[in-house]
Amino acid sequence: MKRRSLLSMTLAVTVGFGGLLTSVQGVSAATLNDLQEEQSDVINKRSNINQSIVEKDHEISDISDRQSELEAEMKQLERQISDTDQKITEKQNQIEETKAEIEKLKKEIKDLKTRIKKRNDLLLERARNIQQNGGSIKFIDVLLGAESFGDFIDRISVISTLVNADKEIIEEQKADQAMLEANQQKVEKELASLNDMLKELESLKADLKNQNAKKAQIMKELAAQKKHLESEKMSMEEEAELLKAQEVALQKAITLEKDRIAEEKRIAAEAARKAEEERKAREAAESANNNNNNNSGTSGQESNSGSNNVSKPPVSSGLFSRPAVGYISSGFGGRWGAMHAGVDIAASGPVPIVAAANGVVSRSYTSSSYGNVVFVVHHLNGQTYETVYAHMRSRSVSEGQVVSKGQQLGVMGNTGHSYGQHLHFELHVGLWNMSKSNAVDPRRYISF
Repeated sequence: MKRRSLLSMTLAVTVGFGGLLTSVQGVSAATLNDLQEEQSDVINKRSNINQSIVEKDHEISDISDRQSELEAEMKQLERQISDTDQKITEKQNQIEETKAEIEKLKKEIKDLKTRIKKRNDLLLERARNIQQNGGSIKFIDVLLGAESFGDFIDRISVISTLVNADKEIIEEQKADQAMLEANQQKVEKELASLNDMLKELESLKADLKNQNAKKAQIMKELAAQKKHLESEKMSMEEEAELLKAQEVALQKAITLEKDRIAEEKRIAAEAARKAEEERKAREAAESANNNNNNNSGTSGQESNSGSNNVSKPPVSSGLFSRPAVGYISSGFGGRWGAMHAGVDIAASGPVPIVAAANGVVSRSYTSSSYGNVVFVVHHLNGQTYETVYAHMRSRSVSEGQVVSKGQQLGVMGNTGHSYGQHLHFELHVGLWNMSKSNAVDPRRYISF
């Protein structure tokens, strides 16, 4: 094989197996080491993220357990509040009954006072009559006026009955007064006791309600905390998926780089073998000519080395090329109080989206924010980059696929969190992360 053909073959194999890499001469051991270090870093990050997800799961589980405990405690408090309400109702009914009894006693007391007044008036009237007319003389007159002994006995019995009746009236008056005072004290104590119990029950109810309100507030805070943890977990799971895809892409890149290095070694060995064969053939020919005593001059053979210039594929200059036609509708930097980590390229119609550089597709999926999105990992000049192509109408590449600069990835669209058809394009120095801390302005690398 001629040198020109051998060199062309070498370059062709280099491009074919080095789609993720820039065209470099020789064995790129440093590049392979860089890729392996990147992969190791991604594996460590993914392991840490998975550990964080497990920890979030434990935190969420702890909160769920606490919520269950609080729900049980709140149900118990609600039962206590219900029981207290029932007791309050019972006490209120007892108070009403006691008040009714008090009213009844008041009426009886009023009647007693009326009877006592009448009795007092009767005794006073009788006392006045005795004082004015001389009660003792009148009694003697009554006795002396008896017409017979039997009549005398009858008159004595009547006088005794009158005297005893007066005494009974006095005793009954005293008993009624004592009963009145006892009833007054009894109902007043009973009513005071009921009012005290009612106040205690109302205070207990207020305390139970206060406890329930505090637990309800804790439940509300726990629910918010749980929602926040679940959101963080979802973000971590999404990042873990991305890291997994990046790991696969880097493994693909490592395999491609190893294949490229092995092919370069094979081609170099083949070229050395052929060169050795050509050298031996040339020496054999020269030896044969010398043996034939052909000394008329030097050999008339011409060098057939040919030209070393090789045509290169038509690619844009620089590390990255423009991913789509259109105008910049929004630049990199602060926007609406937040960080806009890329540039927006807008255009109408079915606009093709292409890879900005050779690489491996790390993600190709539909995101709630990015819409149809493709992530591509690049390893250029010893540095890893990752580009993002978001809001596409459709995607035409899959995860793990090797793509070349200018290869179509999809069609510009308006999916996800988007307002109008455009491409949201991000460029990260290093692998993409959730904080987008390593995002750079693509205009530093690409002329739009």
